[in-house]
Amino acid sequence: MGSHYLVYSMAFLWLWSGIQPALFALPQSLDLLARVGFQAAYCLPMFALSCALDIAFGLGCCTRLRDCAWFWAAQAAVVLGYSVIIAFRLPEMWAHPFAPLVKNVPILAMLVYLCNVRRMQP
Repeated sequence: MGSHYLVYSMAFLWLWSGIQPALFALPQSLDLLARVGFQAAYCLPMFALSCALDIAFGLGCCTRLRDCAWFWAAQAAVVLGYSVIIAFRLPEMWAHPFAPLVKNVPILAMLVYLCNVRRMQP
């Protein structure tokens, strides 16, 4: 199918999003979690959970889960959830020079596309 490059690009995105903060950005990640409203005691567990979820989505893209519409819908829900939290709790991200929130718009579009493609498969 022609959407394989989209599937594997999403795998890369999720894997990098789950691995990179753990390796290179733990203090910054914990600070962001505190700034969105998590109490200090919950920042590290939420960080670990979010990294694990991102990695699970990345690995799932490389398995038969990629053929399930609900798998792509779940990813879209997580991206939307992350985006809403950041938009309201860290509104300065709208003006961030690397546009992290704006980039979620085409990511959501791709996830919706992949979900719809999977729904149309026999």
